Amino acid sequence: MNDDLARLQQVWNALGRDDPLWAVLSSGDKRGGRWQIDEFLATGRVEIENQLGALAPHGLPVSKRTALDFGCGAGRLTRALAAHFEQVVGLDVSPSMIATARRLNADVANIEFRENLSPKLDGVADASIDLVFSCITLQHIPGNLALGYIEEFCRVLAPGGAAVFQFVSGFSDDWRGRLHAWFPNRWLNPLRRLMWRRWSVFEMHVLSEQRVRALLDRHADMRLLADVPDGSSGVGWLGRRWYVVRDPAR
Repeated sequence: MNDDLARLQQVWNALGRDDPLWAVLSSGDKRGGRWQIDEFLATGRVEIENQLGALAPHGLPVSKRTALDFGCGAGRLTRALAAHFEQVVGLDVSPSMIATARRLNADVANIEFRENLSPKLDGVADASIDLVFSCITLQHIPGNLALGYIEEFCRVLAPGGAAVFQFVSGFSDDWRGRLHAWFPNRWLNPLRRLMWRRWSVFEMHVLSEQRVRALLDRHADMRLLADVPDGSSGVGWLGRRWYVVRDPAR
């Protein structure tokens, strides 16, 4: 395991033990175990219904056999995907998050949760996934590692499939954005520890759209369907949501 991945596992394993639902959806009034499970899971249903609704006019994904939730956390989106796909796989770097996901979703038969402690999507076959979905995950992963995972999304995506993923592309033009732009994570982390009253804090990482476009350009069968603003990263950040399609073989 490389150093970046080891640090991610350490941080997210601690967050998953301490307050897993808040670590996934960090609303200020939900810290300290105040998320109600039904309320938490309902946010996942809304998210997935909206995203599948955006793909439906394009006839995507062509098949609904298998979906992959990358950075599944407590299984909020994995569970929602399971209502639309025959089989769903949730991957996460954190053993404690995976344990919570399995507990919260023990009643859903067509979900499998796996720890993924690799810069690859180990155990996921080439061209085997009809929908790759990732939200509020890549933004916490250092750029080179995140780009490698997007490369893996391309590898595992089936012809006629779609990959929907969100990431941070830059900083907003306000004082919060300037603060994030000026100070690296190693300087911001002590402030985060003070504000959140915990030692383990997640970081934010920017990934330029230019680098992601260059990656897609290397795949003749991959096509960018849409690139839209996304506010799920929170204030101070410029988020993007990409919809990428693997064209069916001709």
